[in-house]
Amino acid sequence: MPLADEVAEVPAQVFCDADRFEREKQLIFRRVPVVVAASCEIPRGGDHLSLDIAGVPVLVMRGRDGAARAFLNACSHRGAILVNGEGSASRLKCPYHGWVYDDTGALVGVPCRQEFGEVDASALGLRPFPVRERAGLVWAVLDPSSTLDIDGFLGDFGHMLEQFGLASWHVLAKRSMVGANWKLTFDAHLDFYHLPVLHRNTFGSDVSPHAFYYHWGPHQRLARPGKRGGPVGQGHVDLFTQKDLPQDEWTVEAMLLGEWIVYPNVSINSFYQGGRGVLISQIFPGETVGESVTVQTYLLEHEPDDADRAAALALFDFLGRVVADEDLPMSFEQQRSLASGMVESYRYGRNEGGLQRFHQWTDQILDTADASLNELFQSDL
Repeated sequence: MPLADEVAEVPAQVFCDADRFEREKQLIFRRVPVVVAASCEIPRGGDHLSLDIAGVPVLVMRGRDGAARAFLNACSHRGAILVNGEGSASRLKCPYHGWVYDDTGALVGVPCRQEFGEVDASALGLRPFPVRERAGLVWAVLDPSSTLDIDGFLGDFGHMLEQFGLASWHVLAKRSMVGANWKLTFDAHLDFYHLPVLHRNTFGSDVSPHAFYYHWGPHQRLARPGKRGGPVGQGHVDLFTQKDLPQDEWTVEAMLLGEWIVYPNVSINSFYQGGRGVLISQIFPGETVGESVTVQTYLLEHEPDDADRAAALALFDFLGRVVADEDLPMSFEQQRSLASGMVESYRYGRNEGGLQRFHQWTDQILDTADASLNELFQSDL
């Protein structure tokens, strides 16, 4: 198993410093493309959902023309939030004064237009963000003036994700959970080392603590070496048996096993209970440096019958308990000790190379000017 060159240390302030946290929100979550939805969450024209990312209210909507769009979720009149939650409508009406927008974000209705006064409706549509829909996921850059190349940011990793075919999958369930600093919470998704210890009562003490890390720019994939143990529902195919087969006999299913890490905050995991499924976890910064929100969405490849739905929901509930009862409490305990000021640094071992790489990329992005971001994402740190 390849190892990092050395043990790396990260200052405790990376997880506790409020000023750095504000920089991360501005320079990462408002500059780097972030996944705002799975395509199958908004399959039809008028389907929409809302979310908050680093203090930015976001509205994601599919138009009747089939295009997915993302907007600032704020009325251009007086800034009222237009949508809370999910729904479907060909037009959105502001709950404050009734201004109306169509499914492309254009302003199409102003009540009491004559009394209100002259306005240029063509200039008062919802404020759009740059968007790219690819691999069954919708990415947005939360800067309307951004010129970042989203395809360049994804690189060959985007081609790998396309093999899932997620655009035609089905949403089974969704939930949100509160955690500690977003990086502490996300670290657990890049770490198999803790599985047989923290999750000994859920995944089992014989699950392998080892991981092969593969990377494409800031994105990564973790693969478990063989079928020794593993979370329930996984291990449908052993990736490493493929090496003994001719390349034209490798299965897509096997090649997609493992955990896919979409920088800066998304994990995609495959499971096989109630049919082939994926758990998409999005970790967003919370209101303070010591808070985060994890949003988990479970997708199934095929529309399930009652038995498969029940089995998949049981797995989804089980995975929720693992995160809520084991991972997130541990991240809060880490946050408490780091915030005491008595812990100076945090260590990542040679077997935790993927975590080292994640923090190296985060530091590099914080130090990179807007004009150099496209070039950075074409490089290999």
